[in-house]
Amino acid sequence: MSHASFDLRGIPLVLHLNGPLDVPALLGACAAVAARHPVLGPVRVARTETSDRRYPEVAAAEVTRPFDLDQGPLARFTLVTLGRRSSRLIFTAHGRVFDGGSKDLLLHDLADAYFSRAALPPLAVPYGERPPADGAEAFWAERDHRPAGLVLPGLRAGTGGAGTGPGEIVEMVLGGAEFAAFAAAATALGATRFELLVAALGMLLRRYGATGSPLALDLGTRTDQTRHHIGNFVARVPFVPHPGPGEDLPAHLRAVQAELRELYRFRHAPPPATSAPVLLSYRRRAPAPSFPGLGTGVEWTVFNGAARRALHVQAVDGDLSLTLGLRFDPAVIGHDDVARVAGYLRALLRAIAGEPYAKVADLPAPPHHESDEELQ
Repeated sequence: MSHASFDLRGIPLVLHLNGPLDVPALLGACAAVAARHPVLGPVRVARTETSDRRYPEVAAAEVTRPFDLDQGPLARFTLVTLGRRSSRLIFTAHGRVFDGGSKDLLLHDLADAYFSRAALPPLAVPYGERPPADGAEAFWAERDHRPAGLVLPGLRAGTGGAGTGPGEIVEMVLGGAEFAAFAAAATALGATRFELLVAALGMLLRRYGATGSPLALDLGTRTDQTRHHIGNFVARVPFVPHPGPGEDLPAHLRAVQAELRELYRFRHAPPPATSAPVLLSYRRRAPAPSFPGLGTGVEWTVFNGAARRALHVQAVDGDLSLTLGLRFDPAVIGHDDVARVAGYLRALLRAIAGEPYAKVADLPAPPHHESDEELQ
């Protein structure tokens, strides 16, 4: 399979529905969502039946099936019936018309349409209407575009890592007391959890020895006028600041916040491309909507088998836990090595939570020759 075909895979989401499902109402709700969000284009809506045993195979085939960007459709709803009282709705859309923030909007609108059995109201403004960004070209020209020198354990020399190809994933969850301590540290430092995570990931890359600008960020570009729009509202921008000699965490956070404020000013007109080999995507997850009479659950971070860059860190903040999926190209770096990177990131976040006013240089250095058990 060519690397180009991995660019054609979509962004998946799976909704679990348990109970007496009104199938015609749900299929009608799928059509209502498509009508409310014309950016999705003609949407394929299908239904199939299978067993619990065969469902993983059916789901994997659906979420990895590539899209035809010329012929369409660019979005698919597939309702899989597992029995009389259990179903899964698999939604997949290409990144041209969908993003992580669209997942919450999709489920909200789907629940509204299922409950009302009626069409959804049209959106007030056209899709993609964005504010002007005077000065953006000059701003991006002044950014530090030094070639990135990525250093990670086990990184294969001479590999690229800037495109999309076959991928694997290592998942890590901060929950319970661990997440509460991380959130408390962010509050104590006057930062958001996103800002603290950006700072920690930047520190991790520098402590491994990275040079130049190895990190890019996915920043949301929705405005008050487009906050209800499904679509691709993401700008990919380079992120540069790193700790200075002797800097403590509060000072470093202030530098991170200052740089982010500058990036926010021009995110609506991002640079044409950034070749940073590490990408961070972060989103705050809204509560899952309710479907009357049904028990529901959502698989928010379904893996489609593809990876962007050498390392793509996807973070989903659910207010009670932080789920991190480290997606990587196995031709660039191995699974065990990415597990070690995840372990070091966890150790770094724990250290920051334990001493949020520490000197950056006093935080744990990357361990060497550690076992996976020592990192858990």
